[in-house]
Amino acid sequence: MCKLYYSLVVLLCCLAITPGVSGLSREDSLSRYERLDSSDLLSASFSYKVGEQVLNQLAVLKVPQGYRLLEGDQARVLVEQLWGNPENPNTLGVLIPQRVSPTDKEVGGIIISFEPTGYLNDDDAQRINYNRLLHSMKEELQEDNLLKGGRSVGAIKTVDWAFPPYFNKSNHSLHLAKVFKFESKLSPFLNYEVRLLGRNGALCLTAIGKASDLQKIKAQLESVLEYTQFTFGNRYEDFNPLTDRKSSWGQDAPVLPSLFFSKEKLVLVLRTTLLLILICLGMTGFVFLMQIYHHRRATDRKNIKINFDMNFDERLN
Repeated sequence: MCKLYYSLVVLLCCLAITPGVSGLSREDSLSRYERLDSSDLLSASFSYKVGEQVLNQLAVLKVPQGYRLLEGDQARVLVEQLWGNPENPNTLGVLIPQRVSPTDKEVGGIIISFEPTGYLNDDDAQRINYNRLLHSMKEELQEDNLLKGGRSVGAIKTVDWAFPPYFNKSNHSLHLAKVFKFESKLSPFLNYEVRLLGRNGALCLTAIGKASDLQKIKAQLESVLEYTQFTFGNRYEDFNPLTDRKSSWGQDAPVLPSLFFSKEKLVLVLRTTLLLILICLGMTGFVFLMQIYHHRRATDRKNIKINFDMNFDERLN
């Protein structure tokens, strides 16, 4: 009987304590939720996919083990808003490693995009002038640094190839690995892009990381490439020379899509154009006013001369 009494007391105590504990847990959960910043809240809303996925009816990707796929608009939000990359409407998706937050500094994601540059055959791909391509990128980098107002902590000093670019004829893929070095003591970073050639352009797999992780990133991209292919009708072998557009990459100094295009550049161009228009309008207005002024002076002189002649004639008479 005594044991039963103590058992009932313990049970009542547990029931009395439980609401308070659950209330505390809710409050703790709520406070933790309120402490999240906008980027964490945004990334928490992402919906990931695994297995075989079709990317915008262009390509089929079998998501490799250890990865998850973020598609469409959500992929653009991650790449452009959270990672700070330039806007690219051709972004198809992003591969994110499992158990890694997309907002981590070293997330190790792979951006998947499509560049509608036209058909590039194997022969033209092997004739690409990579030295001229690198020179173009360096000039663009220099212009971008000038627009940003000189040196800063995050300013990129130069760009070089991590290794000589090459074309893999067996799977029609271009490998372009660029190393960017900063003005400051920040570690160089790697931008490795694999371009899988298709009927109307290239499917691009791009990974960014430390330059020291070159071999690791290269192995990751080659692994993902094995699980990626164009859909029927968009493959390399589906090219129709009578109807399809050819790429200019292998013809005359191909230039990569702008890597450093920014809103600042656009604003500067618009300001310069507007300033030139205002200067032209000002000069035109000045010339017009001067013509009116000289025309009036000439008219006044003529009237004075006529009046003088009339007065002189009246005096003679």
